[in-house]
Amino acid sequence: MTSCMTNKEILQWAIAELGVEKRMEAELLLCHVLNTNRGLLLAHDTDCIAREQAEVYRDFILRRKNNEPFQYLLGSANFMGLDLIVTPDVLIPRFDTERLVEKSLELLADKQQPIVLDICTGSGAIAIAISHYKQDALVYAGDISEQALRVAKENNRRCNTTVEFRQGDLTAPFENLFGNVDLLTSNPPYITSEEMNELPADVLQEPHLALWGGDDGLRFYRLLIANAPALLKNGGWLVFEIGWKQGESVQLLMQQRGFDNVAVIQDWQGNDRVVVGQLLY
Repeated sequence: MTSCMTNKEILQWAIAELGVEKRMEAELLLCHVLNTNRGLLLAHDTDCIAREQAEVYRDFILRRKNNEPFQYLLGSANFMGLDLIVTPDVLIPRFDTERLVEKSLELLADKQQPIVLDICTGSGAIAIAISHYKQDALVYAGDISEQALRVAKENNRRCNTTVEFRQGDLTAPFENLFGNVDLLTSNPPYITSEEMNELPADVLQEPHLALWGGDDGLRFYRLLIANAPALLKNGGWLVFEIGWKQGESVQLLMQQRGFDNVAVIQDWQGNDRVVVGQLLY
């Protein structure tokens, strides 16, 4: 009788390689390879794993051990209940960013067919989530990266949403929307030069273009705050995700530019995460 490696045995090997703190990642990667769910995997832990699948799984585990981000290995990430494709061309959507979408949807709740613009869209997560949960919204999104927009457009197709994507630097591709935008969102690069040197090894494998926000992390906030008033209609909102230390600085920049009702909003861990401001003529 030919012996084989069982699901349990290869999982034990993976946990030994990655460390027990990454047991869940090891299990989910094995589910991905076997095209099953965690409950069935654990219920059938004595089943043999095919040699080809074992080789794919070992490769995944060794890449994860070498700090390749877990979501890049899976090829997807969950955001606001949506399954989004992620590749090394885009920043991995974070749970914290859902706070920005939730606040945006609150601000849009009473508006009919609002025009929404998302800048530095990356995977398209923010724009697609708003389009999904506010279906009468006319949502536009832009990014300077052609590669990122390819991912975003595929996510838009898969999620059956209706975002219009344009390539270009910040607000430049959207001059035709001047004075008509109800809500402008952005999760721009905001990591400082000092913080870039302290990021975990797996985060450093994400696109630096989507991480570094200049020496003080505020470069893109300054540019967007300067340009946003031309796009926003009277009563329109500017909504940013920020780093947890940046609330006071971004709030001040918005107030200096003439925004009203500027507020800093915390994430579910109690850290400053979103800044909103309203343009009133």
